[in-house]
Amino acid sequence: MAKIKSPNPNYNGNSASLQFVNGEAETDNKWLLEWFKNKGYTVEESNEPKKKNSGKTEAKKPEGKKDE
Repeated sequence: MAKIKSPNPNYNGNSASLQFVNGEAETDNKWLLEWFKNKGYTVEESNEPKKKNSGKTEAKKPEGKKDE
């Protein structure tokens, strides 16, 4: 996942389909990364592999119940 930093570090809003909070947004979209670079934004690309969501959720234990 790459981090995009706005020239305005206080920017909060949408730009090119990304939500910026305190001047930062994240995406893996290579086209958007190049677009933001060409517009003067700082792009910090990570070497970490993208995490995949297995779609599985873990069941939570009801509160107040103890394992027996």
